[in-house]
Amino acid sequence: MELNIYLVGVLASESRLQEIHPNFLPVKALHSGFNQFQFLLDILNTDDIPLEHQKVFRNRFALGYDNQLRDSEWESISQKQQFFKEDAFKSFATTKLFIFKPYIDENNYGEKNIKVSNNSLKIIDKPKGISDKAIGSLMTIPIFNEHSQYSFEKRILSSQSIGNYDFLERITTSCVVSGDYIYGEFQDFEKLNDGWHVTIDGTLKKLPIDFNAYTEHIIIESHAIYVDYDFFQDVILTNGLIEKGIPVSLDKQVKLKKIVEETTDDFEEEKYSEDEFLNTLFEQLNKRGLIFEKKQLINFHTALKTRRLVILSGPSGTGKTQVVFQYAKALGIINKDMQQFKMIPVKPNWKDDTDLIGFLDTINNIYRPSESGLVDVLIEAKNNQNKIFLICFDEMNLAKVEYYFSQFLSVLEMEGNERKISLYSKKLVGRVLNGEQYPHEINILPNVLFVGTINNDETTQTLSDKVLDRANFIEFNIPKNHINNWVNLYKKVSRNTTKESKVDKVVDLYHYSNWTKNTSEISLLPSEIEILEQLNQILIKQDASKGIGFRVLDHINSYMLNLPSSQVLSRSSAFDLQISQKIIPKIRGTLDELKEILLEDEKGLLSILDETVYPNSYTAIKRKIRELKLYGYTY
Repeated sequence: MELNIYLVGVLASESRLQEIHPNFLPVKALHSGFNQFQFLLDILNTDDIPLEHQKVFRNRFALGYDNQLRDSEWESISQKQQFFKEDAFKSFATTKLFIFKPYIDENNYGEKNIKVSNNSLKIIDKPKGISDKAIGSLMTIPIFNEHSQYSFEKRILSSQSIGNYDFLERITTSCVVSGDYIYGEFQDFEKLNDGWHVTIDGTLKKLPIDFNAYTEHIIIESHAIYVDYDFFQDVILTNGLIEKGIPVSLDKQVKLKKIVEETTDDFEEEKYSEDEFLNTLFEQLNKRGLIFEKKQLINFHTALKTRRLVILSGPSGTGKTQVVFQYAKALGIINKDMQQFKMIPVKPNWKDDTDLIGFLDTINNIYRPSESGLVDVLIEAKNNQNKIFLICFDEMNLAKVEYYFSQFLSVLEMEGNERKISLYSKKLVGRVLNGEQYPHEINILPNVLFVGTINNDETTQTLSDKVLDRANFIEFNIPKNHINNWVNLYKKVSRNTTKESKVDKVVDLYHYSNWTKNTSEISLLPSEIEILEQLNQILIKQDASKGIGFRVLDHINSYMLNLPSSQVLSRSSAFDLQISQKIIPKIRGTLDELKEILLEDEKGLLSILDETVYPNSYTAIKRKIRELKLYGYTY
């Protein structure tokens, strides 16, 4: 049985043979033929031997025969040597290395021997820096040349296969070579059906080492580089890759030629300001006969800019879904060419995330995405990272949100490359027939916004603290005098035009990011922090777990940081909204549990949240008090 690996050997020394096999000689004449001999090779790169064959190779030597020697220098010596060719070969082999594939031969008694496989032996001059006594210390750095440099680095960074390297069953070094670079350090290598996958240890670096300058220390073959362990650690790794390595990243910046044009117009991205966008949204809603205060729309817009889940709550027919649709329309992402806006109606029978994203059909080895279409939109968003995508889960609480939305609840709290959802196990990569279309995991990038709409009636599920903690919960209640306002609005619209105007401007990620602040600074004022501290002290009296956690603080801080500079929604009103959206919805329970924090004027929440300063929070608490008195509980 021939093993598809390459081993590097030296002619075995007599002293080492005497220790293990006293009757063996490095080179031995054969009695069966005239001037024929056999030789034994000691293996330098023992780490490359597959684990299941390690016992066979332990203290064994590879056996070769003179008729396997295909080397011009040896043939010249052999032709001149009529007798005792074994002695001539012994002298010849002291300055050589032998690269070969091993063959495991088993006799009738079950004994296994290691032989040099026919037509695989290559003889090279031994580099001066590699010692005969360095048994087992030679390391193998595999060379991957299936892909271009850009494609190779892209596949590493996106957890794809880097190639089908067939000459090793396990990779024991921390580096690989591809093209002109050595890459490392890798924490682990895993061979799957579609090839080798890597796990990165810290920052991945690359270095264009000139290996040809080190021919006295290394062996360069087409499939691998063989190097002594100490030289690898001291020179290539420590002084080279670690100290001088360049961090690997994909340079996606387009190099543009500077063109001077005579124009008096500003660029389109400078024209479409955040205020103009919000005015467009307000006008679009008015033309649909939907009456909202600008403060409500700015509140919704600011919550979305934090990149967390936003939930719109309110009675049926108040226009929650239309707000989301018109928001997408004002962004200019309602188009036929690309599904940048996706409305997903939630079904009451959804039980887990397979209902939302799909499942792996293990019988046919095909990933079957859900009919919701969410996975396809996320993949499209990943492939178009400069565009904004908006996904709305309509009637979100028809099913248990924490069941079908479980992966997303955790992922949306993470940052950067950590925001990933899993479609199936990484171990199945290469086996899934449509794996190129549906990879085992998908990154959720900052260009994807998530919104949910809910109704509160007998057909819906209650939102848990886990969901409320991770979302901005906005109530869209019917405004005062809305009927007269609605009539007046229709008269105004009918006088001007009944045709809905077209939104020509498109907001991409560049625009949206300019409106957004994602810095780590604290934007809360000392007075606001003091109010939050007072609220927290009251809440933990009911239950220590009901206090204001770090996640809520981060959300409020991010919201206040992203508040538009326009004075339509003042800072005090915005802070009031955050208390009513992030803190008060979690106050739930029975009369006995909540009477101290809701009903006691001097010790309760109303002692802090004055109606004149915090009208939204005051109204929300009053509604909960009313529910307590009527039903004995509030949710």
